[in-house]
Amino acid sequence: MSICDSSEFHDAEILVVAIDRESARAQLKCRLEDGQIRSVRFEGLKAFRSEDLTLQNVVSRVLRSSRAQISRDGVEYWLQWATSLSDADSWLTDERKSEWLTACEAGLLDLVVVEPSAGAQIVALCERVDCN
Repeated sequence: MSICDSSEFHDAEILVVAIDRESARAQLKCRLEDGQIRSVRFEGLKAFRSEDLTLQNVVSRVLRSSRAQISRDGVEYWLQWATSLSDADSWLTDERKSEWLTACEAGLLDLVVVEPSAGAQIVALCERVDCN
C-alpha cells in the first residue's frame, strides 16, 4: 500500500518511532485496532517532532495537508510547533516557512499530524508518506 488511509489509524497503538536524520527518514510502527501491524514511512523528511512519548501511545486521528485536512493557518501552526521545543523557539525562518507553505499547497510536501488520545503527538513534514 503506497498511500495511507488516515482513518485506519484511529485507536492504533504506536509501537516504534524511528528517526534516521542522515537519510532524512522516519518510521512509525503501529498496531491497528484489528491487531495488524502497519509501518508508516516518512521520506524526504524536512521537520519532525514528537512530544509526550510514553509507554502507551494511542492515535486519535491522523491529518494530512495533502488531503486538504489541515487549513493554511493550521499548516502554519504545525510547522511552527514541529520546529520548536517545549523550552525553545522555532528555528524556522520566515523565508523557509513561506517555501514550505507553498510546497504544501502545491503538493510537493506533506504535513502529517498524528493527534493522540493517549501519549505521543507527532508532526512530520516530508516529501512522501508510504504505508505497508
